[in-house]
Amino acid sequence: MSYRKRCRSFERAPHMGSTGTTHADGSDPPGAAALERRTQRGRLLDGMAQTVARRGYAATPVAEVLKAAGVSRRTFYEQFADKEDCFLAAYDAIVALCTERLVTGYHAGDRWEDGIAGAYDALLRTLAAEPSFAHLGVVEVLAAGPRALARRERTLRRFARFIDFTRERADAAVPPPPLVGQAIVGGIHELVYAQIVRGETAALPRLTSELLHYTFMLLGVRAAPAGG
Repeated sequence: MSYRKRCRSFERAPHMGSTGTTHADGSDPPGAAALERRTQRGRLLDGMAQTVARRGYAATPVAEVLKAAGVSRRTFYEQFADKEDCFLAAYDAIVALCTERLVTGYHAGDRWEDGIAGAYDALLRTLAAEPSFAHLGVVEVLAAGPRALARRERTLRRFARFIDFTRERADAAVPPPPLVGQAIVGGIHELVYAQIVRGETAALPRLTSELLHYTFMLLGVRAAPAGG
């Protein structure tokens, strides 16, 4: 199968095509070309991200989210059951955006090496452009309770399946072990987490070359992201 046909197959695969969470009616939440801030719901999600990034999830009262969003308490409870519900919706929003950008970046490459380089670059640029949502989705999700942790686990599993898809196309002298996808995702998460906690979210795109080197090393291949 050609690279382009494999890309189309990957695009149709469910593992990166949805956020893995559902609305009350059972449908998947839509993908996002950009985070919505024009609607009241969008402003509330943005207000949640801003407030949580500044205060931490545990110390974030609904009143501060309302102040940041410029929305009434009545409107908040028309949209969300409680603070946790709003937080989870904000998490879903940044995951959907990152997923869409990552997949688009992957498909832009002519080779699998270019594809993964484009995916990493798109992911890191998206997080850098949305620092409050990045903090919410990478750091504060760890403090937001069991439902948030379950969502995070699903997100990391989907990312690992993306790496597994790439692993199958790597021309390694010795095929990497099945768990290498989890190892790569774990390492990437730690690097991204540390940079966000240090307040260096804007510099995340600078990690692209390091993440590629780390990925190719664990995949057992020598591959340049372009031209090699």
